[in-house]
Order: sequence, then structure tokens, then C-alpha cells
Amino acid sequence: MIVDLHLKGNLVIVVGGGAEGLKKINSLLTQDCKILLISDSINTQIKKYVDSKKIEFQNAKLDETNFLSKHKPYLVMATTDNKNLNRKIVEAARKLNCLAYASDDPEISDFAHPSVINIEDTIQIAISTKGKSPAMARRVKMQAERVFKELITREDIELIKIQEIARQNAKKEISTQIERKKYLYAVINDNQIKQLIKDNKLEIAQKRANQMLRDWK
Repeated sequence: MIVDLHLKGNLVIVVGGGAEGLKKINSLLTQDCKILLISDSINTQIKKYVDSKKIEFQNAKLDETNFLSKHKPYLVMATTDNKNLNRKIVEAARKLNCLAYASDDPEISDFAHPSVINIEDTIQIAISTKGKSPAMARRVKMQAERVFKELITREDIELIKIQEIARQNAKKEISTQIERKKYLYAVINDNQIKQLIKDNKLEIAQKRANQMLRDWK
């Protein structure tokens, strides 16, 4: 089962500033979470993220796990090149009652980390082998990414954005989930909204969705 963790606003600690740590940081940057990297060294790309304040960095020797107790993370990701240390980090994270993941040891991790196709930070499609072969997951991702990027149109992306606002507004105005669902599907299937999106008249399309909500009975 693939799940989408709700990381928004939560602290995620990545331990290890190498290539594997960079991969995990890249996947986290779209999640609107707080990212703290703990490492005794960082590569050039990670340094750019630190300098631009996209992530926080704490320089620490990676020969023990005491540094974790100073924080209250939601998730800890161990990405060092030392398998025994990664295991210790996972065990220490669990004592803090948070989720834990080791990049080189899926069997002790709380979840498998899939390869993700990210389309304009709006649609994410996960490719997972349940930790059996991360290399094959990446290979399949590369094959599938070309297909999905042709299949999913600009209109789909814009309609998702309109749906997000419509859903938030509907929670305030429509009392039952069943009626909210009907309204949201009405927005998706509205030919006028579809045409406005095609014509790149996005503000008018949003106003149309708002008007539909006011008229909803």
C-alpha cells in the first residue's frame, strides 16, 4: 500500500549530506515541510539549498545518535553510507515516537520510499517495488514519466488548482460530504470552466466555480 504522508508544517530530519541525502531532500522540497539536514559534510547542491535557506543545516559528527534528542521530528531519514549507523538512527528515532526510514535497509524502515513522478508540483505518481529494487523503481519511473507528462495536460493541472480552492470554499458553504462531492464533480465537468481554462482565462474560471457554489442548492 502506497500512502502520501502529510508532512506540511512538520519537521523532517535527513541524516547524511551525500548523494542519497540529496535525493531525499529533493523529494521533500515539494512537501511544504521543515527540513533539517544533520551531517558532517555536504555536497555542492545541498550547500546551495542551505545558502538559499530552503533547508536548515546542522554540522555534527555522525558517530552517534544523541543529536536526535534535541529535536521533535515527525520523520527521520537516515542516508549515511554506514549501514550500522543508519540502523541506530532508525532505532533512536523510534524512541522519539516518530517515523523512521533507512535508505539502505527497507526491512527496518517504517515505509518504503518510492520513486516519484512530480508534475508541476501538483500531481505526484509513485513507482514502488516495496523496497525490493530501488534501481528498477527509478528505471520504471523514467519510462513512465514520459508517458504521464504527455497524458496529463496543462488544463488538468489548472483544473486541480481550481478544485483546491473550490473544495476549501465548499467546506464552508455545503454542510454534507455527499453534496460537496456533487458540487466538485459539477465543477470538473462544467464545459464553461473547461473552455475558460483552454483560453487561459483562469481568474474567470475560478469566478465561475465560485458562482456555481453560490447557486448550489
